[in-house]
Amino acid sequence: MAGLAPLNALRAFEAAARQGGFVGAAEELNVTPAAVGQQVRQLEALIGAPLFEREGRKLILTERGAAALEPLRRGFELMGEASAALRVAQAAPTLTLAADHDIMTAWLGRDLSGVDVAIRLVLVGEEADLTLKRSSLATVPAGAERVMDEVLTPLARPGLVPSEAGLDVLERLPLIEDSRSGLSWADWLSARGGYGLEAQARLKVSESLAALALAEQGAGIVLGRKPLAYDAIRAGRLAPVFANGDQPSDQAYFLHYAAGRSPSAVATRIAQHLKACAAARQDLAGEL
Repeated sequence: MAGLAPLNALRAFEAAARQGGFVGAAEELNVTPAAVGQQVRQLEALIGAPLFEREGRKLILTERGAAALEPLRRGFELMGEASAALRVAQAAPTLTLAADHDIMTAWLGRDLSGVDVAIRLVLVGEEADLTLKRSSLATVPAGAERVMDEVLTPLARPGLVPSEAGLDVLERLPLIEDSRSGLSWADWLSARGGYGLEAQARLKVSESLAALALAEQGAGIVLGRKPLAYDAIRAGRLAPVFANGDQPSDQAYFLHYAAGRSPSAVATRIAQHLKACAAARQDLAGEL
């Protein structure tokens, strides 16, 4: 940056040119008009040419001054943006958090509200400081901590299923099967001795949240992942069909740090926060 003019002199010239005089520039820069004039004269001496011509009390830019004004304005604007970015970066630590799409959509909007950390959300499989995902109990990720169990239960829009209905209602009403849940209607029925029932899913859905949404719309009874349906149950959009319908799964939700490096203080703090949210959700979901 050899030959760069003094920043204060450039600032004084840009402000004077924009304000049309030294008085307005002085008010903007919180200095005296004489100080602005001195800075402008210093800049003129440095470049060896006048930047303003006087027309009465008004300052008129010379050709040299007019050519410099717009680049200077852009430069100061960029410097302001850079300063703001530095302040934001200092005020808000950043963290990359990976999660399954279902978890990201169903939980993280609420769980991460109010945290004083700038968080970049990515899908599981991308590089991240912290990962929250559902895994089989047989294939737990190395170093992962189990934060919540998976529970499946029949759910339906309130009013769709008669109160005190028995298992045979599953033969009369349309069924929705979430192919990502890991449990079929036949598996759920066999765990309750319902071997003679013909409960065939009318809809098989490859996305858990889509299956829950269909049930909310009245399309049928879904064998749904209860942790994902927690908000819909509390809000009265979905209701458990059977009082004893909960079926533990061979899946659970795990939290783990990036492999090969020590977790940062920010990652540790957010991990503790997410574990507390998961524990609270599991406790309350058990009451629904």
